[in-house]
Amino acid sequence: MLGTRYRGRRKGVAVREGSVEQARREARLTLAQVAGSKLTRTAIHLIEKGRTRPSMETLQQIARQTRKPIDFFLTPGSPSPLTERQAQLRELERLTAVRELQKVVDMGVSLLEQAWGSEDAALIHFWIGQALCRLVRPAEALAHLELALAEFERAGDEWMAVEALDWKSSALGLRDDPEALPLANQALERCRRLSPRGPRVEARILGHIAGMYVVSQSWALAVRYYQAGAEAAGGVKDLQQLAKMHHGLGGAYKSMDRPEAARQHFDKAIALYTIENDRGSIYRVENDLGDLHLREGHLDLAEQHLLKALRGAGELDLDRRGRGHILIGLGEVELRRGRMAEATEYLQQAIDAGEETAERIVLAEARILLAQVEERKGNRDLADGHFAVAIPILEELAMPDRLRDAHMAYAELLDARDDLAAASRQWKLAAEIGKMASLGIKAPVERREAVVSSGAA
Repeated sequence: MLGTRYRGRRKGVAVREGSVEQARREARLTLAQVAGSKLTRTAIHLIEKGRTRPSMETLQQIARQTRKPIDFFLTPGSPSPLTERQAQLRELERLTAVRELQKVVDMGVSLLEQAWGSEDAALIHFWIGQALCRLVRPAEALAHLELALAEFERAGDEWMAVEALDWKSSALGLRDDPEALPLANQALERCRRLSPRGPRVEARILGHIAGMYVVSQSWALAVRYYQAGAEAAGGVKDLQQLAKMHHGLGGAYKSMDRPEAARQHFDKAIALYTIENDRGSIYRVENDLGDLHLREGHLDLAEQHLLKALRGAGELDLDRRGRGHILIGLGEVELRRGRMAEATEYLQQAIDAGEETAERIVLAEARILLAQVEERKGNRDLADGHFAVAIPILEELAMPDRLRDAHMAYAELLDARDDLAAASRQWKLAAEIGKMASLGIKAPVERREAVVSSGAA
């Protein structure tokens, strides 16, 4: 995918014997499809048979069409044919592949301080935008992705335009922008018109669309798109994408209260992630399995999976943003067991993790459970105080489903106190939020006096 163009006399690149033909066959492409509009099928045939050496620009074309990195074609241990600048772009691409996301951003921003050709600059913007999207920084991601997309469109690079369009739709989705889904569908339509076809890209786009339906709680549509993504990924033996599709299916079925189906897909995801040695994703599935068992009341099984997830998060020191959710799950396990001291310890650790990573949803959910802990200990004022902090956070985050559930949890707590008037106010707020959500109306962001204490008007 390196884009640097050469001028002047070109030297052929020594490629590993059989690598070009192997890449073409694994991608299920014809000679003409690898050649595209820039080369001839005869040129590809001669390179495959070792009768001629490709220029670096030709090798880049072959790598792009077959979706292989440049290193795949080179003899191990041989001197790199890449210039210093090409090596920098290759390193940025490598960091993207291994999900060293902050390093991608830092290196990419530094590289943009140099003078680059328009195509290379577009690639740098694309990788930065993709990394920022994965880091859940959509506003910053959009600025880079829009620059990349405009250049890819100008240059007629349909492959990269589709890629940039997909990631732009994902960034918009993170901002709950209504344009996200139409843009993702546009990316999918254009992807299906690519020649050669791009099933790996298609699988990823389908997964992104499914994720958007998960956010809107359209579970049947989410399942449909995850299944289509699994079929696309399975057709080209893309185990990483296939694992992601099964992981997504497990989450969708969990939300549909179909635990057996959810477990089957989570188990498949773990098996595939294990083959790919993706330990970070394995512990995320372990967390999901822990939550699934927690929903079913299987506290010992839930604890086993959550502790595996916590150990994995600690060992890898990856995705620190996920640690708070694991700690919340463990806190709820101890709460249900009636072990208040242990529950408090886990939930306080969750709050610390949420503050470290600025995850406000973690702060809100941990406090809702801490409110229940304090209520059981007889500390009513502390319980009310936790709800007084949690509910405004959910209001500001515009998360109606979680906000409704928080009001319902508070109402149940107040019912148990026999504070029926205050409980009634919480039930009414929950009903109002549920009604507005069903109509597609966002609740206004405001602090409600009824949240502050059970005696508030």
